[in-house]
Amino acid sequence: MSSAEVRHVSTTKVRPASCIDEPAGNHRRIDLNPVDLVFLRIAYMQRGFLFSNDKKCIDEKISHLKTSLSHTLDRFFPLAGRLAIEKHEDDNTISVYIDCNFEGVEFIHATADISVEDIVSPTYVPQTLIDPLFSLNGVPNYQGQSHPLLSVQVTELPDGAVFMGCSANHSVCDGTSFWHFINSWSEIARSADNHVSSPPPVFERWFIKETDCPIRLPFSFADKLSAAVSDTTTTEVSPLEGLVEKCFHFTKANITELKARANSQIVSETKQNMVISSLQALLAHVWTAVIRCRSSLNDNYDDSRVHVVCLLMNNRTKLIPPLPETYFGNSLVAGFVTLKEGELIKRGSGVLASLLKEVVNSKNFEKSRSFIESWMEKPFMPGPAGGDAPENFSNMLVARSSHWFNMYGNDFGWGRPIAVKTGRNGKNYGITTVNPGPIEGSVDIEICLPVEVFKAMENDVEFMEAFSS
Repeated sequence: MSSAEVRHVSTTKVRPASCIDEPAGNHRRIDLNPVDLVFLRIAYMQRGFLFSNDKKCIDEKISHLKTSLSHTLDRFFPLAGRLAIEKHEDDNTISVYIDCNFEGVEFIHATADISVEDIVSPTYVPQTLIDPLFSLNGVPNYQGQSHPLLSVQVTELPDGAVFMGCSANHSVCDGTSFWHFINSWSEIARSADNHVSSPPPVFERWFIKETDCPIRLPFSFADKLSAAVSDTTTTEVSPLEGLVEKCFHFTKANITELKARANSQIVSETKQNMVISSLQALLAHVWTAVIRCRSSLNDNYDDSRVHVVCLLMNNRTKLIPPLPETYFGNSLVAGFVTLKEGELIKRGSGVLASLLKEVVNSKNFEKSRSFIESWMEKPFMPGPAGGDAPENFSNMLVARSSHWFNMYGNDFGWGRPIAVKTGRNGKNYGITTVNPGPIEGSVDIEICLPVEVFKAMENDVEFMEAFSS
């Protein structure tokens, strides 16, 4: 099946179970910091779960999800709010904050005439099937002024399976925060008394100095962040023009072998006391194959061509004092590696793995402070396609998400998910999504590329050797 027709049965708003209506203007305010603000023009992040048929009535599932979500929002109440912009007439600036007004999370019940096999069997991720299973496709985060900060779409399939797609505002939370929320929700859904074992989220935003709060942006940003409050339509998302997405499944044995190979190469080449992690070895293996295969398809091979790869990393432990893992907001840092095509192809993935290791080790509080201070002097907000990026970043390979997130442990009362999928938002050339695999110790790498690059990778002996373990 090439596309999915999704029909909305109902749309409701779910509010925190214990919320009390307060007068307008009397709600708690959470000011966004620079790392939150960077995401305002990027689209909502999207993650979804596919659950097999467990014979339970769909109406019972929907009711149970709404009730448990309402109790979870007691702990994660900012998700039930909206973004707001304050204009400062004294210096002609604006600031952006979360208005914790309890307006509610959007909850959609839908149906679709597709099967589990339609979703999990194709070689390439069927975008036209997956996209309609998520709401808020293409909606930028700044439209959280008029759109919910979290939208949940539960789609029932004819074979009794259920797909639950969640779209969350990335200016309000990062991946670590999002999975803290989802893990808490699933635990509450399984509990008889709404119990959750994890510590509560911490909402107080991190700023270098107290005087930085609220962050004042030039008034010119008001146009960039304008959102018609009355507009509740969903933006259409263009297809991945010339690109497809594929998921590579690496078993625990595959990863162990790649890690050992990368570390042995580092020792033989540099004699340095450097230990490559599993993820660094895995990304280096995939990205080296991408660059090598893309080069083999390019008639204009240039061994001096510079390639850029980027890691998006959790920054909580690098700050002084460190933030708790339960910090609910964005605490991310980007690490960039540049290298020449000829060097990478000649020396292999070990050189890229070592550079990834170096960039991870180099991230510290001073670099975070430096980024924030330079951002404060000249604020910037990249667009959905990285519109503010330099020209040589147009084909950048970017890794997001983490194999450490608890995705497959989310049982809402009818078993663990059989698949975890990522929505269209944020996908472009080279976007690499790192997820845990369904079997403990395995890792799934989703990446967007032209189909001819994937076909070259499938015929690349060095790349395919990793799957022989």
